[in-house]
Amino acid sequence: MTMYKKRKMLIVDSIDIDRDILKDIFKNEFDILEASDGQAAVELVNQHKNQICVALLDMQISMVSSASLLEYHSTDPVFSKIPVIAITINDDTRTQMEAFQMGAADYITKPFIEEIIRYRIKNVLSTCQAEQAAQETEILRVKAERDMMTGIYNKVTSEHLVSSLLAANDTICAMLVIDIDDFKQVNDVYGHLEGDRVICAIADMLSNHFRKTDIVGRIGGDEFLVFMSGLPSMELARQKADNFLKLLKYKPVPTYPIHVSVSIGMAITQPRSYTYRELFKQADEALYQAKRNGKGQYAEYGLEKSPKARKHPVPNALLFSKNRDICNAIHLISEDIQLFTIVSQDEPADFKKESSQKPYLLYIDISAEDGGGDVLLKQMLAEDYLQDIPFIAICQEGNIKQYSAAIQKGAVDILPAPIDTEFAKRRIKEFFC
Repeated sequence: MTMYKKRKMLIVDSIDIDRDILKDIFKNEFDILEASDGQAAVELVNQHKNQICVALLDMQISMVSSASLLEYHSTDPVFSKIPVIAITINDDTRTQMEAFQMGAADYITKPFIEEIIRYRIKNVLSTCQAEQAAQETEILRVKAERDMMTGIYNKVTSEHLVSSLLAANDTICAMLVIDIDDFKQVNDVYGHLEGDRVICAIADMLSNHFRKTDIVGRIGGDEFLVFMSGLPSMELARQKADNFLKLLKYKPVPTYPIHVSVSIGMAITQPRSYTYRELFKQADEALYQAKRNGKGQYAEYGLEKSPKARKHPVPNALLFSKNRDICNAIHLISEDIQLFTIVSQDEPADFKKESSQKPYLLYIDISAEDGGGDVLLKQMLAEDYLQDIPFIAICQEGNIKQYSAAIQKGAVDILPAPIDTEFAKRRIKEFFC
């Protein structure tokens, strides 16, 4: 027959008779551990690890010792899980407040009154058990609704949440189905562990890029879903999709060493009744259209071409920067511009091959250059193809030498780095009106 294992109580008090009184009260309910000072208490906590369910701490063993013990209690991963009940002198309000401020769950007073002590300890333990049960329930709930590898919603939860929103829909909504291009090649060439890293990186970027109210889920191996509700206009969904493609192409913090693109299929609803399956089918058809159009882009259901497509040539701009954060920021503020990025002074020739248009504007990032950056400016502006093109210099904020060099070389404007995208949008708007 298995014996019932009693819980452990730690009593920390320098007075033997007080420890004896408490032991006598609780000897039938707990295995009692005794310590006469803080150091002995810490040793018992480390020795018995997770077996102690409550600790009684006399605040008069010396405030230095008791305060140190409570400070240790708040930082130690094992001890912090044990509720501490402070023992104070009757009506010693100051000591009681100090105990609460240092993390005590409750207090009892001397001389001891058994009924009150039992009641307070019972309440503390009941509260701790309820909190622990709530934490365990939350852990189970998260496990049930989250994709374990990426931490975003899984397929079942995504469908449930989207269906609930669609059932009460009276606004413009958009569903985006995102698929990693040629993902099989990633696994075949780099291995499945690297493929998992790519999936997790894309999931993180989606979570950070879309609004907190948007539903982001993983619905297949390398396929994701984003649902946006309460949209003020269809254009916001299109802008989010387009900007995400830019973020991925010019990601500021590379978390994997290989180039990866995605294709996006999007279906936008007007306020009316839709089911999840109806909307997903439309977005999925648009995804296949994006794949057929050449991948690395988005397509919208019901439109042959992206709303970004124009009959007239899109203005070109050229960005020279070796800093991914700056590349990312400039691409975000260049929504209606075909922006090419180069990271070497030898690359303008490649740009000439890709575009029949001469750049309308040139960005030159000198923020990381030694001195004023005038050497780089001179080299870039000496290129025949780049002469007579207005340029904006990106300078380290507050670097007077760089500001001076940019002005002397004829910069039409200066953007301080790190770049404030809203500020930068206003500054360059005049060039593309």
